[in-house]
Amino acid sequence: MLNDNIGVCLVGPGFWAREMHLPALTNMPGVEVVSLVGRNEAATRALAEQFGVKRWSTDYNEATKAKDVDLVDILAPNYLHAPIAIAAAEAGKHVICIKPLATTLPDADAMMAAAKKAGTRLFYAENVPFIPAVQEAKKVVDRGAIGEVFRVKACEGIGQPHSAWHYEKNSVGGGAMIDMAVHSIEFCRAFAGAKFASVYADAGTFVWAKRLQAEDTAVMTLRFANGVIGQCEDSWSLAGAMDSRFEVFGTEGRILIDNLHRQPIQVVSGPNQSAVAPGWSFPSPLPGAVSDGHAAMLEHFIEVLRTGAPSRSEAVVGWNALAVIKAAAASVASGCRQKIRTRD
Repeated sequence: MLNDNIGVCLVGPGFWAREMHLPALTNMPGVEVVSLVGRNEAATRALAEQFGVKRWSTDYNEATKAKDVDLVDILAPNYLHAPIAIAAAEAGKHVICIKPLATTLPDADAMMAAAKKAGTRLFYAENVPFIPAVQEAKKVVDRGAIGEVFRVKACEGIGQPHSAWHYEKNSVGGGAMIDMAVHSIEFCRAFAGAKFASVYADAGTFVWAKRLQAEDTAVMTLRFANGVIGQCEDSWSLAGAMDSRFEVFGTEGRILIDNLHRQPIQVVSGPNQSAVAPGWSFPSPLPGAVSDGHAAMLEHFIEVLRTGAPSRSEAVVGWNALAVIKAAAASVASGCRQKIRTRD
């Protein structure tokens, strides 16, 4: 447990650092971002100065060893997640790692083993369960307002890969599935309420074939151990805008979450549920603006570091999401449904 001021070293000063993690972390009581690490020294220095961070460097090995660093926040390219996390654990530091946890399951195993050996925490930074509209929807489902859940669906799409390194399969560990479908997978798992059982996937490269070494479009159907069906539609090929929609279908109603357009959550309850959540709920009773959950996610990680409590998003959550992605890739290659091996 950490009771004093928590010093954070953030590695990877790009969009997610600038727009999501730094604004959240630099406004948390008892938390100080003490250093930034990036490959471009000038850009890293500029971002450090913008947010009042006192140190910056291009060497994560040295930066993570600093005495005033308690927590390493990894926002670097995917292929660097494992070496940075392992170096941080060996230096006795806790780690937050953005999705995907790693590019391969052996790398994810090595990350978890290093944290276990060091006695440190390894958190998986998947923001979807922390989105306020998703949290509200979970409350609706948990109180039985839409009956028994039998199908869940998620759509995550953008128009093109995020940056230049995303066009390189070895840097990403794949394509749109490992980058975008991890969000959809975690949503489906949260509402299915059971372990992953199997997956069938189909994928292709339709928009970025001249530049991309992997799929830009993927559709997968999941089966969970309790029979719930999951559907994931994910892409780097969506013309015009982003997509971030989630649906939950129950025997007595349904929920639609559109996190980017219109009112973010709509609930329909059947006549037998009138005492729980009657009729059509639109707009939702959520107060204020609905964000993407990154601040709530980071606040959760800081809280459990202070208390020693279990986290809602430990490394194993990321490991299992990666296992689904690897099984989906095998399904694309074979044309057959694949069993999914998960960890507890």
